[in-house]
Amino acid sequence: MDPAEKPKRSLAGMFYAGVWLVFLGFPLTAAITGPSGPLWTGVAIGATAAFIAVYLRLFWTLSAPGDPVAHQGRHVVWGVAALSACAALATPGAGPWVSTFTPFIAAALIFSLPLVPGLAAGTLVWLVPSAVAAQFSGTLWTLLGPGFGVAVIVFARLMEHNERRAQEAQHHLRVVSERESIARDVHDVLGHTLTVLSIKAQLARRLLDRDLDGARAELESIDELARESLTQIRSTVTELRTPSLATELDAARGALRAAGITPDIDVDPLLPDRDNLFAWALREGVTNAVRHSSAATCRVTATAAVLTISDDGAGCGGAEPGNGLTGLRERACAAGARVEVRPTHPDGERPGTTLEVTR
Repeated sequence: MDPAEKPKRSLAGMFYAGVWLVFLGFPLTAAITGPSGPLWTGVAIGATAAFIAVYLRLFWTLSAPGDPVAHQGRHVVWGVAALSACAALATPGAGPWVSTFTPFIAAALIFSLPLVPGLAAGTLVWLVPSAVAAQFSGTLWTLLGPGFGVAVIVFARLMEHNERRAQEAQHHLRVVSERESIARDVHDVLGHTLTVLSIKAQLARRLLDRDLDGARAELESIDELARESLTQIRSTVTELRTPSLATELDAARGALRAAGITPDIDVDPLLPDRDNLFAWALREGVTNAVRHSSAATCRVTATAAVLTISDDGAGCGGAEPGNGLTGLRERACAAGARVEVRPTHPDGERPGTTLEVTR
């Protein structure tokens, strides 16, 4: 998988991953107030700070949950190794409270590996060190406290997995529905016409020996019917290839959410469903946002005159337009419309990209 096409987590996901870091106050407090001495106290504080930085960086670069480790690059492997090393360095200062680090390492594994291996690896990462810590501390809190955190992580992962399965099921139903629609259209266009052509061909063959004028008339009728059928087939294919605005809006929401980008869609409900130009523009703009932007949010607005797709991602960086954008400009030009691509926030650290189609 091209790294540019990896789905990125949203800022909301980053906040959810980072808010739990407040619980690292327990090992920090143990290191500061414990008998380990200033050296190991300083090491524990530094190791905890490094742990937080690596953890947040890891969750920022993680792809969508469920992707194999091979699709995560080296981020997960090195990230988990670095987190484990930081926790080990903090152990002399934090003592048994170092078990508080285990839910965070477990989260990195649970949210990056496929469901079953991730849950198994995350549980082991929590259970073994926490059980040892409980044995040394003489209290079950160093086992059960992190265990509660791991339980919350497992629940969140299962909910995410179920949501993904539901989205896949909906996509499958849409594909089945589209196939059935295509089958109906093809049957309606070809079924009757081919039957009539077959009957007329049989009649013309019988007339060849006794009525040449009648056979000639039937052959001319077959030729006319074949031309009419070809026109209908071309019209049907064009209709099938033309995206509908409603379908593209549903697809845009699903694609953005799957990529960890929050969709913000405000479209005039009076827009016709067969608004071909806006449907093509929506498909192209959302595809580019998912593939290249690394954005947190993507806003889509549409009125009768203007369609705007804006994200808060890394920006286009002066890159040359690809085939998709070139094709969209050609469609817009043929429809008397104009396509503009510009930064969403020109002076911002993350300028983003705005695609606007005006007619």
